[in-house]
Formats: sequence, structure tokens, C-alpha cells
Amino acid sequence: MQVLLDYLQNHFLSEPQLLHRCGLSRERLTRLQREGRAPQPSYALRCSGVVTSYCGERSLDGALAWYPLAMAEWLVEADQADAAALRARFERRYRAEWARLAAQGLADAAEANLDEEWTHFLAGTYGVCTRHARVEEIAAKGAAVAVIDRLTARQTRAALPAGELALLHRAVALLDEAAAPFAPHERAASSRERCVNQVRRQYLGDAA
Repeated sequence: MQVLLDYLQNHFLSEPQLLHRCGLSRERLTRLQREGRAPQPSYALRCSGVVTSYCGERSLDGALAWYPLAMAEWLVEADQADAAALRARFERRYRAEWARLAAQGLADAAEANLDEEWTHFLAGTYGVCTRHARVEEIAAKGAAVAVIDRLTARQTRAALPAGELALLHRAVALLDEAAAPFAPHERAASSRERCVNQVRRQYLGDAA
């Protein structure tokens, strides 16, 4: 548990930290989430235990919520705009980043399903698997994973020619920058392990 708490404290904002940074109340955050204007927490810990001190022993129960760092800047916008405007901003930023990466050969022609991306964003998913849950990181992660999986056929190709290896190296570097370190209990099954660490070991001759 302590390892997980250390990870969350180092890479996320607790709900009280987030609210303090944004100057919002808990009730306001709940309303923004209910209206589809702000994401749910990326991690929710339900805790129960016993605390012992000079004053005695007491059983306690509670819940802790943790949000990605970029949630603070998103909430500032969410507090002033409706859900439709926020969705449009999300799509504009996503498409702009995808187009930028496509111009560099780092995104395939087919864009991701933005309905699904928005749903995952509001669910807090991208706080788990990107470094800060910024829209540009979300697009970069999706683009990089798609390129890596296409080039390696999901790590089933025995070898790649030099030109494809060069592109693979760039896609892995992009994903390495965008992807989260992941919580300790999630790392073995994460996109980072499969598409960064494993690909480096299997194709690029790097130690993961």
C-alpha cells in the first residue's frame, strides 16, 4: 500500500489539493462531473483500518480520490464552459496533435474514435495511462500504440527492415514520453510494458 501511496503522491493531485489549486468546492466539482464537464478521479482508494495514538485506538473508514496533474488546468476551463464547448475543445486539440504527428509519419491515416476517447477521458482513464492526461498526450499515446502495433503486428514479427526500425524507434520514443510510469500493481499489464519495454527488448536491442 505504501508503494502505491508514494506513486500517487508523486504523480497525482489528491482531491483536496486539486480543489485548493482551482479554488473550487467539492460540491462544484461533483456538479461538473455529473454534467459531463470534468473527469472522474483516475484512482479511488477505499480505506479502512485502525489508528492508534496516545489517545487510544479507533477504527476508521474513508475514501481518497486522486487526479492527474493536468486536471487543474482543465477544471479552470470547465468551470466557465458547457459540456458541448469542452467536448469541441477536446476534439480540436486532439485532431491538431494527430495531424502534427501524422505529418511526421508518427500517426496513421485513420484517426481514433473520438467518442470513445472522450468517454475514456471523462472516466479518468487517461490519468492512469498518460503522464498528465493532457489532450495532446492522449492523442500521442493512441497514435504511437497504433504505429507500434502495425509495424510489429503486435510483437509477432520476427524482424523489421531498417526503415521500419527507424520509424519504430521514433514511435517508441513518443510513447515513452506520453505514457505514464503506471502504478506498481499495473505495470506488468500496461501499454508501457508491452509497447515500450517489450518492443525495445525484442526489436531495438535496448534494455528496458
